[in-house]
Amino acid sequence: MAERRPDNADRRASRSSVLVCRGCCCGNANKHPDVDHAGQVVDLRAAATSVGARFHVVDCLGPCEQANVVVVRRGGRRHWFGGIGTHETDDLARWIAGEDDELPSSLEATVFGGPTDRAKRRLIPARGPELAALCADLGARGAWTMGVPGAIAEFDPAADATSIDVAPAGEATVVTAVTATGAMRIRIDDRTRAFGFGTDAAPEEPAATVLVRTGAGLPPAQGLTEVGADPDPVVDDGPGAVLFDLGLDRSAARFMVRVADRELMMLLRQVGGAPIEALDTTIWQTMVEVSPTRVVETAIGRIEVTAPIPPPDGESPIGCHTHLLPEILALGLDLPSEMTVPPGWRLGPIHYADHVDDHD
Repeated sequence: MAERRPDNADRRASRSSVLVCRGCCCGNANKHPDVDHAGQVVDLRAAATSVGARFHVVDCLGPCEQANVVVVRRGGRRHWFGGIGTHETDDLARWIAGEDDELPSSLEATVFGGPTDRAKRRLIPARGPELAALCADLGARGAWTMGVPGAIAEFDPAADATSIDVAPAGEATVVTAVTATGAMRIRIDDRTRAFGFGTDAAPEEPAATVLVRTGAGLPPAQGLTEVGADPDPVVDDGPGAVLFDLGLDRSAARFMVRVADRELMMLLRQVGGAPIEALDTTIWQTMVEVSPTRVVETAIGRIEVTAPIPPPDGESPIGCHTHLLPEILALGLDLPSEMTVPPGWRLGPIHYADHVDDHD
């Protein structure tokens, strides 16, 4: 029998997807008590399925301040929607299931991430030891993330006491913060600067602070790679622990696991070189059971997370945790969509001033 060639509708469906965020903030009944969160997922899934689009409920899409967040890929474009409540869900579901590519006016206020909708950026004048002191002050409040959308570690002191140390290290200043569930190290030298991102209402009060650095990025690893012993860990996992780079193939960040468990070490060595999306269920199940230390590095530092990895149907814990979502990685973003930094600057950690409040 001859193979049926896909028509235009088939090709459109194959390129279409709907991502619904359900992280610490999106889908949070305490944050949005007036929203039928379960019904929202049901309605959007039905709309996506009706036109053959892929549908995913994901753990975190990044811009927590925009909760609830939905991303729709349609007609070769990605549309980011924020603040999606029950009423907006109805309109969004009709648009996803419909034929008209033009957004209804009722959804225009929920769109963000376009070039005219980016957060207001300003250069923070602090440098060197002064910038290190600012980072130390921020380290005990709010939350820091390192990585890229879809593969991040979050250092959140919300649930734990935090010890912070600031020390000179040659021509740099190193800020180290440690809690019971993770640790963070930031290295600040004369090539490190920071940008504050505010809003029209409060441009001088950054809702987020992004550290950046000039110079080369990290050598990207293509496929799972055994790195060897960690040369400079913040948290001690004992003798024999081995770093494995999961191979994001990105110069902005590395996502690694530091493994002391022999069974998991053997499984990872057997699939060396495999891309992250090719790792099988056995490896991910063992990863959850063992919960090795996750290490996320940028050009400016690292976050190490020792908290247990929640099961697939579990929730990220309050405190330090990680998100690893290949479907979000596929978007190819180095920063949350509403942020930009000038060309030539390398991404470091991002501090969210109000992120802890989002857990309340």
